[in-house]
Amino acid sequence: LLLFVVLQACAPLKPVEFRSVTDLKVKDAFTSPTVTANLNFFNPNSFGCTVKKLEVDVLLSKTELTQLSFTKQRIPSGKEFILPLRASVSYSQLLKLIPVGVASFQSGKDIPVDLTGSVTLKKFLFSKTFPLQVHEKLNLKDIQIK
Repeated sequence: LLLFVVLQACAPLKPVEFRSVTDLKVKDAFTSPTVTANLNFFNPNSFGCTVKKLEVDVLLSKTELTQLSFTKQRIPSGKEFILPLRASVSYSQLLKLIPVGVASFQSGKDIPVDLTGSVTLKKFLFSKTFPLQVHEKLNLKDIQIK
């Protein structure tokens, strides 16, 4: 049993695979803007591990919206998982996005979203940091403003 645990711990960590952004919401847009979203990932490893740290810069249409960080979540082996994120956004950043939103609304085009940063996975005593580069497109209809 001990040999099995040691061999399992020595298996190389593979990076998690990004799947999608869901449930993107802007709350309290006129008082203290907060953005929440679910980042959906897949763990290709044959063993569970822990997301030790996730640090991401979020850009909408090449305009920086916010920086996100997340720590400590256990993830299952070979399954999809969700990292719920919540970030405060300054009014100045939201004002920069109004022309993008209006243009998207008028043209019906999607808004490009870029997530750039890193994710650190940990299994027992071993941890490894992987770069995270995601390029998605969001439709204005997918953003809920409350």
